[in-house]
Amino acid sequence: MTEFNDVAVFQPKTKAYFQKLKSLGSKGILVKLTQGSADGTAYVNVSAKEQLANAKAAGLPVGAYHYLTCNSARYGSDDPIAEAKWFVMYLKAYGINKTDPVIVDVEDGSLMSNATKDVKSFVKYVESQGYSNTWVYTMGSWFGSRISSSVTDRWWIASYGIAKLNISAAKAWQYTDNWHGLSVDGSHDYGSMFKYKGTEKSAASKPAKASYYDWNPKLIQTLTKVGLYKDTEFKHRVRYYPAGTQFKIKDVVKTKAGTPRLLTDSGFYITANRDNVKNWYYVTNPKQIKVVKSTYLYKDKDRTKCIRKYGKGTVFTITAVVRWGDIWLLKTESGFYLTANKSYVKINN
Repeated sequence: MTEFNDVAVFQPKTKAYFQKLKSLGSKGILVKLTQGSADGTAYVNVSAKEQLANAKAAGLPVGAYHYLTCNSARYGSDDPIAEAKWFVMYLKAYGINKTDPVIVDVEDGSLMSNATKDVKSFVKYVESQGYSNTWVYTMGSWFGSRISSSVTDRWWIASYGIAKLNISAAKAWQYTDNWHGLSVDGSHDYGSMFKYKGTEKSAASKPAKASYYDWNPKLIQTLTKVGLYKDTEFKHRVRYYPAGTQFKIKDVVKTKAGTPRLLTDSGFYITANRDNVKNWYYVTNPKQIKVVKSTYLYKDKDRTKCIRKYGKGTVFTITAVVRWGDIWLLKTESGFYLTANKSYVKINN
């Protein structure tokens, strides 16, 4: 029975690491690529490009997976499609072939209690883009309960501490999160995960040039674990902060080599790399937004004349984005103002 591994940002990215996995019997590598959507979490694994390249260099076939967090009941029917588009964009960018295994990871607690409809929408979109080897990963306890077995015929099921997986539909079984004591997931492949060889050659892509904020975003949220530093050269670290942490930004400064850094309101520095941090205000007109967390509508840009509070689900048509002091505001078609903070409003697709 063939075995393979799946890795995320927590695992090493060196060629030597993948050579070691191969020497222990691994026959393939799946790399976490993305999570959320462009207008949501917008997460991309910062190690993915090197993990994919070095796994290939070690002679291992590769694939990629997306961690699903959509909820159409909460954010609308386009939410799973938005996540699928985010995934496909990076499948293309990182050279994943149309016949390589691509997987949607269905396990997050924020998903609908019955996630079947959202998963079907996600899978349908990915397959419509030509990815013929699309799989669904979920826990044994979710299979047939929180997600229907009819979604796909390619199931990768996780279930630990058992001698045998008694789910006949499963074509792969993740049976451990500590394969050979290396703190990496290990799975059995029943013969179909990596059998698709494809005839097209994967183009050797040049490393993408890093993109930085060279203007002050005022408020950012981290997409990955980031360090906070005393200096722009990042020689003296204060501490690390997890993905999802927000920082108010005072200014953008540059290193001696010209690399932008973000100066926080605490006087310390964090990366300005867009792979690691995301502007948390809308700065271009979203056209129409939906309130996702109760917020106030104001008559004036100083936000001293409150009209009323609007609850989750309220939709506004936006005519302009206004930079006002240290923030951005959305101007509604009625001529009033509300926050452009993405924690409170989201594009209504």
